[in-house]
Amino acid sequence: MIKYVPFLKFKQNEIQGVGVLDDAIRNQIVPMYDVPRSEVVMTEGEVLERLRIAGKNLKSGRKKSISYKFFVDNFDIDDTIDLGGVSQYRAILNYLSDYTIIPVLAFDRHPDHNVAALEFVKARPGAEVGIRLQMMDLDSYNLTKSNLNALWVDLAAANPQSVVLLLDLRIIEETVETKKKVERFLAGFQKDFQVTAVVMSGSVVPASIGGLVKTGNEVNIDRKEYLLWRSINSSPAYSNVLFGDYGIVSPEYSDADIEPELISGLSAPKVFYTYHEKFFIARGKRFKTHKYTQYFDISDKLVDQVFFRDPTYSFGERYIHDRSKKAAVRSKSTGSLGSWIKTSTAAHITFVVNNI
Repeated sequence: MIKYVPFLKFKQNEIQGVGVLDDAIRNQIVPMYDVPRSEVVMTEGEVLERLRIAGKNLKSGRKKSISYKFFVDNFDIDDTIDLGGVSQYRAILNYLSDYTIIPVLAFDRHPDHNVAALEFVKARPGAEVGIRLQMMDLDSYNLTKSNLNALWVDLAAANPQSVVLLLDLRIIEETVETKKKVERFLAGFQKDFQVTAVVMSGSVVPASIGGLVKTGNEVNIDRKEYLLWRSINSSPAYSNVLFGDYGIVSPEYSDADIEPELISGLSAPKVFYTYHEKFFIARGKRFKTHKYTQYFDISDKLVDQVFFRDPTYSFGERYIHDRSKKAAVRSKSTGSLGSWIKTSTAAHITFVVNNI
C-alpha cells in the first residue's frame, strides 16, 4: 500500500537515497522526481546530462533488483528546450520508457506536455497518471474546474488505470489560511471528479538554508508540511489525502544558485535529521577553513540527542552512528555534501513511512 510521495530532485544523491531503503519501506512510496535545473539558462546538452546522470543511478539500483514506480516531471526547467528535435517532456518520457514511470499532467506548460503524457499513457495499458496543481490553481476552484473539465475529456480517451491528484504547495509559510484554501478546493473537486488518490506536498525549507540556521549553529524547526497534512487528514472528509513532502531539500533548490557559493569557497556542511514533528538542522562552517571533519562533530551531536534512533533503524542512522564517537571504530570517511544528502534522505523517508 502506498503511504507517501516524497518529491525529490532527479539527482544522484536523492536517487541513491531511495536506492538504499529497505524493500519494506521502498514498497510504500512512489517518489516524484523533478529533473533539476543546473544552470541559470539551461541548454539541450545540460538537460540531457541531467537525464544521463539520473539514468545511470537508476540503472545502478536496478542491478541490485531495486525496481519501483515513480512520477517524473520537468517543473524546474525551461520546457521550451527541445531534446534531439523532440519536445522536452516527450523526450524525457521516451528516455525513461524502460522504467515504470508515471507521467504528470499540469497547466501552463509547453503545448505538447499534456499531449505527450496522455499519449504515453494510452500506449501502455495499465499505465497511471498524475495531475500536478500549484497553489495558484487552488485559489479559485471555479476557474480551475474549467481546465479540469477539458482535461478529463482527454483522460477518458487515454483510459489510465489510475489518476493521482498532486497538490504541490511548495514553500509553506503558514498553515491556517493554507488549510482553508486546500479544504475549499478539495470540497469542490471531490464533488465533481473521481481520482484514485490525492497527495498533498510542501516544505518548510527555503532555497537558502541561511534563513533557518546560521553557520556553526543547530536549530529545531516545525515540519509545517506535516502539521498541515495531519490537520487536514484528521477530518473524515479528507482522510484519504496522502502525505507528500520535499524531504530535506528545498523545492526551490537549484545547482544554478549553489554554484557561486561553491566557487567562492563559502560552502559548509548542513545535516537534516527528522524526528517527531520537527527537523533538527546542524550547520557547520566553511569547509575551506574548518574542513570536512566537521561531519564527525555533527555526528557526535546527533547521536547524543534523545530523539536519535537506533543505528539499525535505517541506512541513515547507521551512516551517522559510524561517523560518531559511539562507533566501535569511527569511520575514516567524513562523507561529502552529496553522501549526506543521500543519508539524510534515506533516514527521512524511513521515518516518515513508519510514522504516518
